[in-house]
Amino acid sequence: MSLMDTFLARRSVRQFTGEPVSDDEIRQIVEAGMLAPTGKGIRPWHFITIQDPDHIHGLIGCRRGGPAMLETATAAIAVLGDTTKSDTCIEDSSVALENMHLMAFSLGLGSCWLQVRLRPSEKEGVSTMAFLRERLGFPNQMELEALLVLGHSAKEPASHALDELPRGRIHREVW
Repeated sequence: MSLMDTFLARRSVRQFTGEPVSDDEIRQIVEAGMLAPTGKGIRPWHFITIQDPDHIHGLIGCRRGGPAMLETATAAIAVLGDTTKSDTCIEDSSVALENMHLMAFSLGLGSCWLQVRLRPSEKEGVSTMAFLRERLGFPNQMELEALLVLGHSAKEPASHALDELPRGRIHREVW
């Protein structure tokens, strides 16, 4: 499969079969994240892998609107950036997340980026960051970019098509 074919075929998946994601698959996904480029090669990210079903279900109220995908997911990876190491830790974490999405897809897994930064939790007056900091135990200097939610896809979403791209948003030389 060409890289363009991968970009076209990889879609966010929010429903999973319940089949576990293996330790080896988690390892490969995290390694792909660690191979992402970072500003000045600082590598300010950290990862928390979550595979225990009870722990995953304990994260369900982390964001208002209830991320239902956590009900059937069999793994998640919290991607954090160390704000004391780099002022680009959020961008660096985002690039790592994209690598991780692509690796999950290449392994035949479904994934979804669960945005948590700057979002409220279902618990009144508690941010998603505070909700997850309490459950995952990460230190204050760590900024949680997102959760990568993982599992075996319950259904295969249709691929993207190049002719659907918003080409009117491409500008040459000037706006």
